[in-house]
Amino acid sequence: MNELTLVIPVYNEQKTLVQNIAAIHAQLKADDISANIILVDDGSKDETWQKIKSLADGEPTITGLKLSRNFGKETAVMAGIEAVQTPWCLVMDSDLQHPPRYIADFLKTAAQTGADIVAGVKADRGKESFVYKLFAKSFYRFLKTASGIDLGRSSDFKLLNRKAIDALKQFKETNVFFRGLTQWSGFKTVELPFNVDERKGDTGKFSTKRLFGFAFDSMLSYTSKPVYLTFLFSVLFFIGAIALGIQTLVNFFSDKAQSGFSTVILLILFLGCLILFSLGIIGLYVARIYDEVKRRPRHFISETTQEENNEN
Repeated sequence: MNELTLVIPVYNEQKTLVQNIAAIHAQLKADDISANIILVDDGSKDETWQKIKSLADGEPTITGLKLSRNFGKETAVMAGIEAVQTPWCLVMDSDLQHPPRYIADFLKTAAQTGADIVAGVKADRGKESFVYKLFAKSFYRFLKTASGIDLGRSSDFKLLNRKAIDALKQFKETNVFFRGLTQWSGFKTVELPFNVDERKGDTGKFSTKRLFGFAFDSMLSYTSKPVYLTFLFSVLFFIGAIALGIQTLVNFFSDKAQSGFSTVILLILFLGCLILFSLGIIGLYVARIYDEVKRRPRHFISETTQEENNEN
């Protein structure tokens, strides 16, 4: 029985999936590593699932899982982890930005350090647009301020042992943040720097809209600190109100008070924006609570390659 399973989420990758998996296989063979591969199709709209079935046909080390719809990469990763049966699991991307040449280094680092998790950290961010880099840095800086944990160079490129795998399976929330959960779990973790390779595919999977959505989902899943911003803003506004109140009284008793609505209008606008902003933050968390209390399954698997093989 193989000791390692590679969990690889895929989405709309019909053009390059076969070549990329072949490259991973070639690297495993060159490093004399035996491993299972779980390919999780996150509701692709193209022929990705057909490619996965062709890869798994006659290859017992490859298993394909097809989610019933697009649930998102984080859910796809967790679906793959839940299916892992081996002592070790390595999560990586299918586009080879997580280079397979580092697989041997992950295993070597785990053996030398006795770590439960070997976390790949980016020595560089590769060929990303300026806007993407700026947004990513801003998001991780805010997340560090809000939660006290630095995920700035982190990635999904991680090796987990059986203890960490079983721990992740215990998380039942609908909305998950894989990088945050592995760090929050507190298991012994060591970092392994790696250089991000050029993407082997068409374009990045994250549009600006999806990038913002992922950032908000990650923040809401990982920390409740933004709720306290409403209290902070109320304190700052109260201090400002005291200062303006003192100024108003001084002007009144010194007969310098002037009639006019500018200050009143500005205060009303500021207070209105503050209230709406605060309600917006609270609303996001209420929506998240609403999703969680329904206790719906995190995902559905509509088809597996094992079922296909059994039928044949």
